[in-house]
Amino acid sequence: MNEIVLTDDDLRYLEKHFGPSVRQMGPWNSDGIFGYCGVPIAAVEQAACSLNDSVLLESIQELRVTQERTPRFMEILQQFGAALIQQIVIAYQQGFQMPDVSRERSATEVA
Repeated sequence: MNEIVLTDDDLRYLEKHFGPSVRQMGPWNSDGIFGYCGVPIAAVEQAACSLNDSVLLESIQELRVTQERTPRFMEILQQFGAALIQQIVIAYQQGFQMPDVSRERSATEVA
């Protein structure tokens, strides 16, 4: 799974602390009974890179390997706050695409 699952209850909690932008960190998914926001790990990684904080980057690497992602992600959001949320929203809206060095290299070699 390449996403962090935030239930509606998780989002309501975060929304009280950080505002409505938390609902824009990923797509809303629902089966008609259970709804959740799936925050892409790649968007979180890109957001962490853009903030250039070594503690945050290390926390995100740990998040990738932990089995209980949601509680750890909630802790990270509490620690790094609105700045991280804003960068996750930006990364998600831009398609969270990290630069592909090999693709860039190929483009320059062709030119």
